[in-house]
Amino acid sequence: MTTQAHFPPTLAAGPSPEQWLRLNPLLDELLDLEPDARAPRLAELSATLNAQDLAMLQQWLALDARLMGAPFMERPAAQQTRLAEALTELGDLSGLQVGAYTLERELGSGGMGSVWLAKRSDGRFQGKVAVKFLKFGSFSRGARARFEREGHILARLTHPHIARLLDAGVHVLPQGGQPYLVLEYVDGMPIDTFCQARQLDVRQRVSLLLDVIDAVAHAQQRLILHRDIKPNNILVTPEGQAKLLDFGIAKLQDETQPAAAPTALTRLAGHAFTLLYAAPEQVRQQDVTTATDVYALGVLMFALLSGRHPTGDATQSDLDQLRAVLVTPPSRLSDAARRCDNRQLARQAVLMRGDLDTIAAKALKKDPAARYPNALALGADLRRWLAREPISARPDSALYTLQCFVRRHRLAVAAGSAAMLALLGLTGVSLWQAQRAATAEQHAQSRQRQSDALLAYMLGDFAERLRPIGRLELLDQVGSQALQHLSLQDHPSPTERLHRAKALTVIGEVRAGRRELDAAREPLTQAHQLLQDEPPSQGQPAHFAASWRKAQGTAAFWLGHIAYHQRRFDEAEQAWQRYRSVSQQWLHAAPQDLDAQVELAYAHNNLASLNLEQGRLLQAEALFQSALQGLTRARAARRDDPTLQAEHSNVLSWLGSTLLLLGRHPQALEVLGQALSQAQALRQAHPADRGWLEHKANAAYVLGDAEWRSGQHAAARLHLAQAVADFSALEQLDPTRRPWSLGLVRAQTAQQRGKPSLEAMQALAQRLQRLDKPQAPSVRLHVLRAEISRLLAQAQLARGQLSEAKHQLGEVLALLNKDAAENAQDLRLHMARLELSLFQAEQLSPSSAQQQQRCATAQQSLLRAPLQNALTHHAPLQLLAARAQHCLTQTPSRPGPKQPPAMASL
Repeated sequence: MTTQAHFPPTLAAGPSPEQWLRLNPLLDELLDLEPDARAPRLAELSATLNAQDLAMLQQWLALDARLMGAPFMERPAAQQTRLAEALTELGDLSGLQVGAYTLERELGSGGMGSVWLAKRSDGRFQGKVAVKFLKFGSFSRGARARFEREGHILARLTHPHIARLLDAGVHVLPQGGQPYLVLEYVDGMPIDTFCQARQLDVRQRVSLLLDVIDAVAHAQQRLILHRDIKPNNILVTPEGQAKLLDFGIAKLQDETQPAAAPTALTRLAGHAFTLLYAAPEQVRQQDVTTATDVYALGVLMFALLSGRHPTGDATQSDLDQLRAVLVTPPSRLSDAARRCDNRQLARQAVLMRGDLDTIAAKALKKDPAARYPNALALGADLRRWLAREPISARPDSALYTLQCFVRRHRLAVAAGSAAMLALLGLTGVSLWQAQRAATAEQHAQSRQRQSDALLAYMLGDFAERLRPIGRLELLDQVGSQALQHLSLQDHPSPTERLHRAKALTVIGEVRAGRRELDAAREPLTQAHQLLQDEPPSQGQPAHFAASWRKAQGTAAFWLGHIAYHQRRFDEAEQAWQRYRSVSQQWLHAAPQDLDAQVELAYAHNNLASLNLEQGRLLQAEALFQSALQGLTRARAARRDDPTLQAEHSNVLSWLGSTLLLLGRHPQALEVLGQALSQAQALRQAHPADRGWLEHKANAAYVLGDAEWRSGQHAAARLHLAQAVADFSALEQLDPTRRPWSLGLVRAQTAQQRGKPSLEAMQALAQRLQRLDKPQAPSVRLHVLRAEISRLLAQAQLARGQLSEAKHQLGEVLALLNKDAAENAQDLRLHMARLELSLFQAEQLSPSSAQQQQRCATAQQSLLRAPLQNALTHHAPLQLLAARAQHCLTQTPSRPGPKQPPAMASL
């Protein structure tokens, strides 16, 4: 049975996102029950819920009961709102006298109101006007107040590019008073249509856009936001004058009203917008600011200059549009223009490279604080671009300023350059021969410094920025290009050796990220060999030693990473011991260097996980504690670094798992609870980042798994349900991400412990089979397959399907035997095999002799490494050993639905 997703009911105080994820599965369960059965089930749940969660569930059930009894279908909606008579009598308004104006024809209508072309009928002037008033279908108190607010807003705006308010009044109808506004009539076409029809070039389009920006800036200076800027709300007259229309959803920033007490009008109109031009904060229903209009202007600018929406093809459905606004990064403006159908824009795409790309990107930032603060600032940068001056969105540099100067004064620079060259030619001939050698040397040194600086940036800061977003192809290009350049040096200096090692490490890292582990080993080994010596000190800057140590540690880490994933634990330990050694030397030479502290903490964490894999639990615990101490000190100095916070939570999870294996359950659950709390805080602070959602999902799973193994089944179900919900959300965002799909299968498998469903386990087995790729083997996958196989066999036995259970278990046990033979040091793999062997002996032995033989085989496996080495401290392994001993002494019964303990191996 699949879980039905419910949207939270509207309550006086709604749940937090974390509370909703926690309570949603329980609400599903309660709503599936008959009404009479809900109260007893809620009473059972009260033992595991806090008072706030219990009260929230009670409110939802009460609201459901009220809604089920509401007579929604007894009368037509029009009769219920008392508008049926008005809707039928209104009809065509052509020729109607409204104040001093006679309506001629309807210009358009929307959800709020209709607009009619009219002329003045009292002879005071002969011009055309636009009369706007509400349809009766939306003539409620809130809609009327919103309509009147538009009149007040427009009355405060006097700008040549904003349609003026001319008059206002109330027309009396039999149904009641009908308010209306009389606006300046603009005979024009939407701005995008105008640009296309007139075939405007890039500079002409930017100039026209600046008229609109000036109008928005005028409104913002009067504390007014438009909030619905789009081409249809901007008309351009045949003379080329842009007019901004429709402040109907504008938000009046009244200085006299506190932000914490919005008016009823603000609550009614506050979330009206056009989705494709809406800013992320509008979609999330957060506070809007002047930066909200800047985002819409950025979308408009992108559309006018490229003929496309910033998110391109990601806006085909409503769901895609929402995702595009909230998550999808915008395309580069010049790239989109180069691909557009308008040949003129495509040819001029080169003009948009650089500054216009930067301006558009800044206006379209998802974070309002990262955009231009208001329309005035955006317009100022566009004017600088038109004048070929440096823009504010790019950092100042001598080279950039010089480029802008040359673009502004090309003729003068050319003439001045020619004169200067002539002067230098006349006066410098006599000095040329004498200075030739010195000049060449200076140029060589200058080029070398520039090359070193560029390589350091490309292999350092630039690569660091690419790693979190997974741009492996760019990292590969960076490493390859750098290595090609460095290969030209016959006798490399220490700096060139460092750069070459960094380039080789980047190449190895990219190959490792693509699971090309054998191919990754060669460049990483070369990098390791280049950096074997101690960091040179003579003639090097003060920071050179730190860069050398960091590069040494990075190469060693990736060599260990490859060996670890290939299950060559001795080789991985050797590499990671070197990683720790160079980090310790770095920290010893610079005790205050936070980067050195962090690298040493990472090295301890890697060695700890390696010890954990081999069952050396006490060593693992000590190393995890050391890593935790180092990260705690680093976090105190870098409180705003989310990566350190995430790593701290991650180490807590590893430490909690280790304590659980040592049998210290209360301490383990406390540590794992801290890890989940930190992960939840990170997710709340970064709601749009999928990485933090994945981190929280893993933390919830580990805690739920630990609670189940500790006998706290009720609490375990809640955390496992949270993990399933989080992994489901991630898989819906990107079904191709294999770790997310595996995480969902792992969490759903854990939910089935105790009383597995045959249908659910068959479905999970099929999903796991589709996810299993031979080119990317994973011990975690093998252990998960073993648990699914055991639970499936258990469910089959409960249905009396003995032969199916034997076949299922036999196939998986054969695979585990093969994998365990190839991975002699992997403790989890051997424990999974032992678990299945015991289950086979206990449940599927048709005779006492066969049971004794299988039990003896399981008992013999405990005498071999790595099981024998871990038996002293490993609590789950000790339970398996006790089961193996008991298995030898018991008499087999008829195979049936026995329920042995859950998988003991984590």
